[in-house]
Amino acid sequence: MRKKLFVVLSAALLGLTATGAAHAQSDSPGTIVDVASANPDFSTLVTAVKAAGLVETLSGKGPFTVFAPTNAAFAALPAGTLDALLKDPKGALTDILKLHVIAGAVDSKAATAAAGTNVDSLGGPIAVELKGDKLLVGGATVIKADIKASNGIIHVIDAVITKPAAAATATAETTVAEAAAPETTVAESTATPTKVNTGDDGLAAQSSRSTTLFVLLAIAAFVGLGTSSVALVRGRRSR
Repeated sequence: MRKKLFVVLSAALLGLTATGAAHAQSDSPGTIVDVASANPDFSTLVTAVKAAGLVETLSGKGPFTVFAPTNAAFAALPAGTLDALLKDPKGALTDILKLHVIAGAVDSKAATAAAGTNVDSLGGPIAVELKGDKLLVGGATVIKADIKASNGIIHVIDAVITKPAAAATATAETTVAEAAAPETTVAESTATPTKVNTGDDGLAAQSSRSTTLFVLLAIAAFVGLGTSSVALVRGRRSR
């Protein structure tokens, strides 16, 4: 009797253990792709991720941080944009999706601390801003944060990030402007002078002296010639 009771209790205990393990497993989050696939608001995003061939990447060990646009965010793109992206899954679509992924786990607290800077996504730098109590990433507002996955974190955003931050372009323009400045300086320094130096040691000063000397000699000759003429006239009169 005791042996039979022990067998029954053991079976019941094993059953409870298996149920608890199954419950715990069901409570643990899946990968980023699993979590997104289970949410109907991300159906467009999941379609895009599959088309771009990024399912394996986002199902990997990670960790990753994904800024996930909702279906409404994709629908807000200009007419025909999504269709065009899906027709170029390994090109433009992949480039845009990479702007939504950061290598590493960045929760909302860390993202808020980074406000006012650019952070590096897999597709390039994206701006992080804080406007009031709203956190913006790449111009999109985070509407739900810190959804945990087994290999990272998902933040829901209300718009699609379509291009990286413009800081690199501004820096390039500044560099070009700075590079052009020395050329202007050189042009100014080699411009034709507007006046000639007439200092005592210059060519112009020597020419001036020669001219002055010539004038003085001419005056002296004229005076001498005049004196000789007067003397000649006086001599003729005395005769």
